[in-house]
Amino acid sequence: MNRRTYLGTVAGAATAVVGGCLGGESIDGDDHPVAAWADGTIEFALPPFQDAEELEAQYAGTFEWIADGFDEVDSVKGTPTTSYSAVVESVVQGHTELANLSPVIYAMARDEGIHPLAINWSHGSDAYHTYVATRAETDVERLADLEGKTVAMVDPLSTSGGLFPRYMLSEAGLDAGDIDTEPADFDIEWSFGHDASLQALENGHVDAAAYGDFQHPDDDAIVKLAESDPIPFDPIVAEPDTPETVRERVTERLLETPDEALEDHRVDRYGPVEPGTYDPVRDVAEELGIEIADLEEEDEED
Repeated sequence: MNRRTYLGTVAGAATAVVGGCLGGESIDGDDHPVAAWADGTIEFALPPFQDAEELEAQYAGTFEWIADGFDEVDSVKGTPTTSYSAVVESVVQGHTELANLSPVIYAMARDEGIHPLAINWSHGSDAYHTYVATRAETDVERLADLEGKTVAMVDPLSTSGGLFPRYMLSEAGLDAGDIDTEPADFDIEWSFGHDASLQALENGHVDAAAYGDFQHPDDDAIVKLAESDPIPFDPIVAEPDTPETVRERVTERLLETPDEALEDHRVDRYGPVEPGTYDPVRDVAEELGIEIADLEEEDEED
C-alpha cells in the first residue's frame, strides 16, 4: 500500500494564539486565558469514526458545555475530517485547538507536543475491543479461514478498524502486510467508517469486517470471529502551543461534563489520562511498521 493514497491534508485555518480578538476586540489573556488562546472560538477536529453529521450531533452537548464554561468563548465548533491522518495534522499544526484522536494516532504522535486532556469512557469503561466478524451464512469459522477472502476495514491508521485487526490476522498465521504493503493472504476493502465497514458486511459486499465493538449489532446474522485485547478509548488532546493554565481549565471542564450533555453521545464521561495508557497501542503500531513520518508525510500527488 502506498501511504500517499490515504494521508490527508486539512484546510488551513489560522493558528489561534493567546491574546486573540473576538469581534475585532482584544481578549485579555490574563482575565480570559481560554478565550484568548482560542481567539474566541475553539475549533475541535473530529475523526471519521462515522457519519460527520451524526458525530457533530453527538458532540453538540459537549461543545455547548465547554463553551458555557469560559467567558468570552463564543462557541466550540466541530471540524469534521476525512482521514485519521488529517485529524492529527489539524491539531499538531494548530489548525484546530482541540481534537479527538484515534488511540494509535495519539500513541505515535504524542512526541509532537500535543497534550492529552481526557480519555473517553463508553459503556462504563475506558477501553474497548476490535471485533472481526462475518455473516452466519458464510463458511468462515475462524480468522485463518479468511485466507483468499475480502475483509472490510475502516482506515489504515484506525486503531480498532485497521491496525489491531491486521495484527490479529497476522497472529492467526496470515500475511497481513504492514503500513506500506498489501496483505498477501487476503484483500482489504477500506470503508473509512466503522458503520460503513459493518454495512459492507451486512450487505454481502465482503466476507468479513473489522470494527470497534461499539458498532456491533444486536443481530444473530452477524457473528463474531475474534476479539482483540482491550484498547484504550480515544483521547481528547490540545495543540502543542496550549498554555498550561488553559490545559488545566479545559481538562477540569471536560472531567465535570454532566450526564445531560452526553445524552446523545456514545461517550459516558471523560476521565483523566494515566501515564502509560497508550503504550500497548504504540507497541502494535510499531509492530506494523508505523513511524511518526507516516503521519507527517504530505500527499505529493495532491
